[in-house]
Amino acid sequence: MVKLTRNTGNETFLSQSTVQPDPKIFATKQFRDACVEAHNALFWTARGANSFLGALPQNQHLSLLWNGNSQDFRTRYFENQFQIGVNIRELEIYFCESGVKVPHSFYFDDRTPAFAEAWYLVELLHRDLDQSKFSTSLPFHSPLMLMGDTQYHNASFYELELAALNDCLMGGMKLLQQMPTLLAPIASILHQPVKIVLEPETFTLEYTVFFSEKTGQRIIVGFSIGDLLRPEPFYFIKDINQNFKPKSRSLDYRPDSIRPLIKLIENNTSDRDLLDDLCKLTFVSVKTAQGL
Repeated sequence: MVKLTRNTGNETFLSQSTVQPDPKIFATKQFRDACVEAHNALFWTARGANSFLGALPQNQHLSLLWNGNSQDFRTRYFENQFQIGVNIRELEIYFCESGVKVPHSFYFDDRTPAFAEAWYLVELLHRDLDQSKFSTSLPFHSPLMLMGDTQYHNASFYELELAALNDCLMGGMKLLQQMPTLLAPIASILHQPVKIVLEPETFTLEYTVFFSEKTGQRIIVGFSIGDLLRPEPFYFIKDINQNFKPKSRSLDYRPDSIRPLIKLIENNTSDRDLLDDLCKLTFVSVKTAQGL
C-alpha cells in the first residue's frame, strides 16, 4: 500500500488507509438514489458558480476544487472573495467568504429544489450580491436534475449510502493525488499545474494528465461514482479528441481502462497495484498522443 504524506497546501490529504465500503451496497437502489441526491447537491453548487463566473471551455468554470484544510469541495472564487462549498456526506451547501465557511448552510433533507433557490437568493441579499445574476440554468442537461416544488430531497434516508459514497470519493482523491509523482518520467509533457477537480456534470473526479493547446486533446485519469451506462463506481482513463464528440458523455471513456470499484474490492487490489495499472495505461495514451 502506498503511504501518503501530509502537506500544507489545498491538496492536503490525510495519510490514513483507504476506507472501502461493503461492495454489496453499490448494487442497491438505495445507493443509486443517494447518488442522485448527491448529484443534485453538485448541480446546485455549480449554479452559484455559473451565475457569477465567466464561462470557460469544457465548462471548467464549474469544476469544484478540493480544499484540503476544510476537507471539502468548493467552487472557484467569484466576486473576489466568495465560494460555494459542498459536503457530500451531509449533503450540505454553504457560502465561504475569504476561504472560511460561514453559517446558514442549506441541507438537502425534507426540502424541495425551490427551497434551494430561495436559500441562494437570501444569502446573496445578505452579501449585497446582485440577485438578478443568479440563475438555475446550467450549460448542460441531465435527466437526474430535480427541480420545482413537488419533489422533496430526502438525504436522511440515505445515511449509510452517503457515507459509502463519501468514502469512495475520498479514496479516489487519495489515489489520484499520488499519480503526478508516479508519472514523473514523462513530467516534461504532462499538463501543468496538477489539479484534481470534481465535475458537477458527470460526478467524476478528474486529473488532466495531458493537454494540447494545439489540438484540444486531453487525457484524463479519474473516478466516477457511476453513470446511466455503468451504475456502479469505477476508475477510468478517457482520451478526449476534438474530432471525437460522442452524443453521450458516458461513451468517452476508454473501454479497456475502466476498473470497476466492486471488482477491485472483491479482488483485494491494493492501491499500489491499481496505481501501477492506471499509470501504465496513461504512459501509453500520452506517448501515443505525442506520436512517440
